[in-house]
Amino acid sequence: MQQYFIDSKAETDQIIDLDKEVLHHLIKVLRKDSSYTFRIADRDGKIFHAHLIDEKRCRIDAFLDENNELDCEITCILSLIKSDKFELCIQKMTELGVSRIVPFNARRSVLKIRDGKKLQRLRKIALEAAEQCHRNRIPEITKPCDLKDLKQYMSTSNYICYESETKISDIGKSDSITYIIGPEGGFDEDEYGKIVSMGFESVSLGKRILRAETAALYMTSLIVWKCQ
Repeated sequence: MQQYFIDSKAETDQIIDLDKEVLHHLIKVLRKDSSYTFRIADRDGKIFHAHLIDEKRCRIDAFLDENNELDCEITCILSLIKSDKFELCIQKMTELGVSRIVPFNARRSVLKIRDGKKLQRLRKIALEAAEQCHRNRIPEITKPCDLKDLKQYMSTSNYICYESETKISDIGKSDSITYIIGPEGGFDEDEYGKIVSMGFESVSLGKRILRAETAALYMTSLIVWKCQ
């Protein structure tokens, strides 16, 4: 069943105006009419069934007592890598349940986000992925940050994935976890040292050297599995 997010609070029997893009997708792309029931997720993360009543509005039919979010708040600080791979990570990490993704300008990053259009595209990818997998909330995609900004995104538990590390950390349950994934070519040694000094625990993802996008999805899956 198709799901859409709205910026307002919803209540049963309420009639609301739908966004033009949502209406276009329902009517022009899916060719649905008032007989079709779809899902609405409101700004509070509540899920409802709804149906069209005309070409602009829908009626909220019923509240669904459904929570598809993780108990742990997960933040991924993802170094900026090649555009298509970065977008893939956004999509898949959204599906896996990450709460926030922070693009990081690592010293060896090859991608730079220089305008709002790219950030807008990344947020749209997260929105569409959250709709597809029936999440209650859209993950936050922050503005790109630099090394000096990392502390503001720290959680109860904090990790940096490093290819030269030999210790595989026993990641346990936590109310919040932040982890950092490096760019193509890995972290600069001085950069790595400064991140560790902030309080990020250095961990290994195994004996093999993983591509940045593989490391991101591997670490995300590991954390989600531990936090279920």
